[in-house]
Amino acid sequence: MDAEQFARRIDDMRQRVQDFEGSEGVPDTAVQELLSAVEELRVAEEELRQQNEAMEAAQHHLEDERRRYQHLFQYAPDAYLLTDLNGIVREANLSAARLLNARPRFLPGKAVVSFVAPEDRRRIRSELDRWRSEPTPKILEVRLQPRNGQPFDAAIALSVARGGPHDTAIGFRWLVRDISAHRQLTDELRLREESARREAEASEARTRHVQKLESIGVLAGGIAHDFNNLLHVVLGNADLARLHLPEASLAREHLDEVVRATQRAAELTQQLLAYSGRGAVETRQLNLSDEVRDMATLLRTAISKQAALVWDLATDLPAISADPTQVRQVVMNLITNASDALGDASGAITLRTGRADDPRAGSDPHDFVFLEVTDSGCGMDTGTLQRIFDPFFSTKFSGRGLGLAAVMGIVETHQGHIRIRTAPGEGTSFRILFPAVGDLAPDAERPRSSGADWRGRGTVLLAEDEEGVREVVGRMMERMGFRVLPAQDGVAALEALERHGAAVTTVLLDVSMPRMGGSEVLRRIRQTRPELPVILMSGYTEQEVASKLLNGDEAATGFLQKPFLPEDLASVLRHISQPATR
Repeated sequence: MDAEQFARRIDDMRQRVQDFEGSEGVPDTAVQELLSAVEELRVAEEELRQQNEAMEAAQHHLEDERRRYQHLFQYAPDAYLLTDLNGIVREANLSAARLLNARPRFLPGKAVVSFVAPEDRRRIRSELDRWRSEPTPKILEVRLQPRNGQPFDAAIALSVARGGPHDTAIGFRWLVRDISAHRQLTDELRLREESARREAEASEARTRHVQKLESIGVLAGGIAHDFNNLLHVVLGNADLARLHLPEASLAREHLDEVVRATQRAAELTQQLLAYSGRGAVETRQLNLSDEVRDMATLLRTAISKQAALVWDLATDLPAISADPTQVRQVVMNLITNASDALGDASGAITLRTGRADDPRAGSDPHDFVFLEVTDSGCGMDTGTLQRIFDPFFSTKFSGRGLGLAAVMGIVETHQGHIRIRTAPGEGTSFRILFPAVGDLAPDAERPRSSGADWRGRGTVLLAEDEEGVREVVGRMMERMGFRVLPAQDGVAALEALERHGAAVTTVLLDVSMPRMGGSEVLRRIRQTRPELPVILMSGYTEQEVASKLLNGDEAATGFLQKPFLPEDLASVLRHISQPATR
């Protein structure tokens, strides 16, 4: 019976009750009570109708919400699954079906763990068992295995589904997201960060390396300058003493050895100056084999007594353009390094020269000439090999590690290359490649004069703060016929020049002096006597003096680098004194 039918029956009941009014035997009060009861029934019927309409509206709204939820569930961009407490799928949306490469109707009844990669299945099962007693929402990263597809990385947000009158756990909600792209991006970012960090560390290491080289350069330049002054005293006095002895004197032979040793020491100071960036590279065409062969005696004294020196020098090498002093430094440093590698054990050090092709590309096999030093020593591991050119790194207890750093600088200056073969326990081989420049030009031997073959005249003002140097240079010039006015610094030199005036015909001026340096003295001389010849002398090279100490502003008449021989001094004085001695 619907609401309308029920309302008609109530109307019929009211009409029947009203028909009893006025009838005999029926009290009016009873009729009124029946009419009141019918009216109450009618009111109750209206309330029930309204409640029924409200319930129907609520039912429709609930159905709309259910359909909307189902639509959102089915078409959500993320994969959603509902499972029971054993992980068996009860519902799955379309995104889950696509993610797992399965049809939607295939998933219900399947275990979620069957779509997990084998290596993660045990972990998922143990987590499900644990989540039953610890129902806290969690995020878990696993490797999923879709049907007939490739495994991928996924992040699963798992929470407990509750229901029933006691709000008990009835299953799990699974929110699944593919994080493969995110993980790939994360890995790429991490690699980039690591690469950037390595580059920053390398840049910092290069900066430290440059700072080390600069500090060493300042120290080396200062040592070389001061050492040249000492060598000048030895060389000058030995050469002057030799002039007093007859040609056949045994003492003269010993003094010749002193002069040669001092000149070799001067070459070493040139190496220090070159290493500090203050040296001049004086290149000429060299036969590499000849240069190495000339060092035979020196090399044998530089290696340990247990080492055997093996020679394998090519005889038909093309010329290289190089500074002979720096080439000898390379040889000496490599030989010393090889001897250190042998230690106290016996072994062999092989010196080899030959031709090689360009290491950068296939080219003419005569493009390079190589020097190779091979030892049978302990060899180097990768860590040591990566640091051998660090100027502060050394495997020797008391060493300073400067040898190979200097070799690298010299080879780079000559546009050469270094190749190293080594392994722990298998020895080490250094191959140095110099660019070939063609046929070797014949060396023109410069005849050596004694310095006593030429005489000059005039007064030379000698300004030098080192007493030993001042005395030996003064004696050199006195033997040549000059009168010498000594001055111990720049201030004394200007005072002497003012006292003697035009009598001074030449000034021999040291560049580095206390109170007033050679640069300032030269400037003042040029202001008062611009025509007066001024010869500069220094333990530094002429290029260093011109560019840094004189700032390129003042032009001197001549230059002598200490230590120098009497014939070197005579050559410069003869050149500027030529008009006065005709």
